[in-house]
Amino acid sequence: AFGSAEVAYAPAQIIRTFTVRNLDTSPLSLTGSPRVALSGAHAADFSVVSPLPAEIAAGSSATFQIRFAPTAAGPRLATVTIA
Repeated sequence: AFGSAEVAYAPAQIIRTFTVRNLDTSPLSLTGSPRVALSGAHAADFSVVSPLPAEIAAGSSATFQIRFAPTAAGPRLATVTIA
């Protein structure tokens, strides 16, 4: 959840940082293009600010950020897919 942002005020945005942890003993390869994808009814209200690397080493983690900048009032929904 991103919380509330006032649509009437510029810039109305919230940035959240997410962490992907590789608990395996082998590197985690992310082969999607893009590696972090946004989809759904209000996907345009969200954007990836900093993407994930192509590989996360065994036992390591990596972060990515998503910006929420609503274009209308009310709940805004999107799905994040990591590949």
